[in-house]
Amino acid sequence: MIGQNLKKNFEEDGFVILREFFSEQEAQAVLETIQSSPHPNNKDRLTKGAMTFYSNIYRYSKEIQKFAAQQKIVDILTELAGPDIWMRHDQAVAKGPGADTFPWHQDNGYNKLKDGHFQFWIALTEMNQDNGGLWLQPGSHKQILPHKKVGNEQVYIGVPESPIAIEAKPGDVIIFSSFCLHSTTPNITQKQRWAYVLEYMSFDYFDPFLEPPYFIVARDGKSSPEFVESYRGSQSVANLLKYGMRMDGKIKRWVRKIIKKPLHISR
Repeated sequence: MIGQNLKKNFEEDGFVILREFFSEQEAQAVLETIQSSPHPNNKDRLTKGAMTFYSNIYRYSKEIQKFAAQQKIVDILTELAGPDIWMRHDQAVAKGPGADTFPWHQDNGYNKLKDGHFQFWIALTEMNQDNGGLWLQPGSHKQILPHKKVGNEQVYIGVPESPIAIEAKPGDVIIFSSFCLHSTTPNITQKQRWAYVLEYMSFDYFDPFLEPPYFIVARDGKSSPEFVESYRGSQSVANLLKYGMRMDGKIKRWVRKIIKKPLHISR
């Protein structure tokens, strides 16, 4: 599924499924890299019971940086996000035997962003309804939905009308909007289920809650991995104003930085 069909299906449903996007061997290699990549904050606050989250792996692994910015991924994302792309976050999730449900939510319910980004979900092991597989609600990406905080989790206030279960083999990819409602069910098997999620965003948008450097993935549709202090979206006055009421202090610090030093302007 490429080109117009990919974009049309994504716009209608909020997600697309790419079977065998990576080989089983490639998925295993990524899993081994993640498991062997030490970094200072290797457990996320969402870790609970037998479900473990590992965040920001890409910041400490050149292998993951190379993987995340490979041209094969860029070609697909360019169809959805445009030719200029950066990566705001990543997260590996190990759901072990006995791990509980992860509740229905939109990712923007957690990060509080006003713009969407693209969740590039890679099955690193087999994923099904018994081992904590992914569920999505088609069409739920068209508006911001209400959430409530329960412990460290942001939970959708409502009941999905017609959710579907996504079963996947190692190497399958599900790309879904950060506004698309999703959940994972309990793992009632005796095996661990692994997934790796890379979060990509257009240069037109930014995350005001992140400090630079920012990881650039592509320019003009070409793989261009590098860390930069600023890029088009981070210097957009419209973007700053979007978060002005919430981010007054940070914006003042950014203005002082901008006045003091020349800008690095990315296309």
